[in-house]
Amino acid sequence: MYCRGAAAVILTYDVNHAQSLLELEDRFLGLTDTASADCLFAIVGNKVDLSEEGPGEGGQEGGPAGVGGGAAPRLPKQVQPEDAVAFYKKILKYKMLDEKDVPAAEQMCFETSAKTGHNVDLLFETLFDMVVPVILQQRAQGPPQTVDIASSRPPARTRSGCCA
Repeated sequence: MYCRGAAAVILTYDVNHAQSLLELEDRFLGLTDTASADCLFAIVGNKVDLSEEGPGEGGQEGGPAGVGGGAAPRLPKQVQPEDAVAFYKKILKYKMLDEKDVPAAEQMCFETSAKTGHNVDLLFETLFDMVVPVILQQRAQGPPQTVDIASSRPPARTRSGCCA
């Protein structure tokens, strides 16, 4: 439930339920305290396949009910991309980060569909392209992350008081 050591955090809400974004804001802002200063945040609206405005088969509803596998009913989209951008900027303000030192909000806010795969590749490719240079920079600056076990002696065995 916290993001210590993470290079990126993906925050997901349902585009068809405004309450999901509000709850994400309420629950997550405080948790960003555990994130490093160079941690990236992606705000992802999911389930666009269910919204009236979402990507579909040529914008069609899938035919009459009961035909063609029973397409899910379309819901009115309650969360707009501008709402996600505002949340991203709120995170930056809360973390006291300057907008010119981090990726642009429009670049870090996505609308996806886990069901159809819409924009999922774009989300992960974008994060990957941004995270890899950060990780490489951290490795170059920090001490090696390996421990030489050959040079250390094993600890002396002691008898336990309960089973000796």
